[in-house]
Amino acid sequence: MSWLKQGHVYDAIGHLLDGKKNLYIYGAGGMAKELVLIIKVISSWTKWNVYFVDRDVTKQKEGRYGYSVMSPETFFEIEKQDYFVIIGADGKVADEIYGILRENIGSKEVIFRAFYFIHTYLSIYFAYIHDMVFFGSENMLLSTVCNLNCRDCLNFTPYIKEHHIETFEQIKKDVDLFFNAVDLVYRFQLTGGEPLLYKDIIRAIEYIGDNYRNKIISLEIVTNGTIVPTDELCTVLEKYRFRVFLDDYRNSIDNGKEKYNKCLQKFSKYKIDLVENYVSQWFRMYIPEIDEKRYETEKELIRKFRLCDNPWSNLWHGKISACNYAFYAYKAGLCEWDETAAYDLEEFDESKKKELVEFRLRQCEKGYVGFCKKCSGWSAINNRWCEPAIQMKR
Repeated sequence: MSWLKQGHVYDAIGHLLDGKKNLYIYGAGGMAKELVLIIKVISSWTKWNVYFVDRDVTKQKEGRYGYSVMSPETFFEIEKQDYFVIIGADGKVADEIYGILRENIGSKEVIFRAFYFIHTYLSIYFAYIHDMVFFGSENMLLSTVCNLNCRDCLNFTPYIKEHHIETFEQIKKDVDLFFNAVDLVYRFQLTGGEPLLYKDIIRAIEYIGDNYRNKIISLEIVTNGTIVPTDELCTVLEKYRFRVFLDDYRNSIDNGKEKYNKCLQKFSKYKIDLVENYVSQWFRMYIPEIDEKRYETEKELIRKFRLCDNPWSNLWHGKISACNYAFYAYKAGLCEWDETAAYDLEEFDESKKKELVEFRLRQCEKGYVGFCKKCSGWSAINNRWCEPAIQMKR
């Protein structure tokens, strides 16, 4: 069994931020905006004093996201007590900042990368300091039905022989179970398939919004930019402050530009928080002629699952799957259901908060999920790049 010391896995680091009063966000870029969104919501618990550090002189003069901004020179000169630092950048810039911080303040225990802080450490912090369950993200699949048939779809649409369409009653039951256990989630995302094709989409949105909007920092839906939303749908998306991820396939599918622009205009008309989700490349998670022949040892599978670092799990029929893509693969018939990599919310009680957090942070019985045997992993470890949204005949 890979998951040892259940309920105590993070005892050694659970209290790292206990007593910390001052938070410095080093780098005031895009990741910093997401950090601020979270920090403002959780401030009633954390009560951190927040400061920004950035070398941009304009940001120093004007401030950022409602906070003052100091120069790196000032930051390293001032006396700092009861503090920690989050790197508000990603990629190579984050690596550069991390090197500067290690060189100037030494202790790595007070330095956090934004992605790790949001999707890992905040869950540990809330469990140990506030006796709460915080998730960085959760996904809910409404239906596998989609009007596209992308070869490299991460929902594995081309392999689906019988589509799954969730009932509204099951959605209500699952959401109730989830928020009975989870006190706060950063990103709660409704997906498909194409969720705009789901017949009860408005009822689902209203139920979640009416009952649990105060437990969700960013309530989201993902759409492929080919179906123009109705006025009724836009009205409820605006009412419940949804963030819409509009996938940009303008250059990949027939009439893509026309369809996308119509969707863009409609969402913009209702002033909905919109993320234009363009990527120049996809990664291929599963190539049957290669991956059905794949062989890796137990040790290799455990290591792959740990390094994969996929931040998403999936809520389905009262259970949380350790990996949402493994769940999609199961619904597409590519693998068996892995009961060892699922957490049954029916069995949750107040004494199991840390155990639930540990599972959500990728602790599970075998140390990997069954689909790992056929999967090349999430973008953190997958370099099998390809063109986005290549269409296949049905």
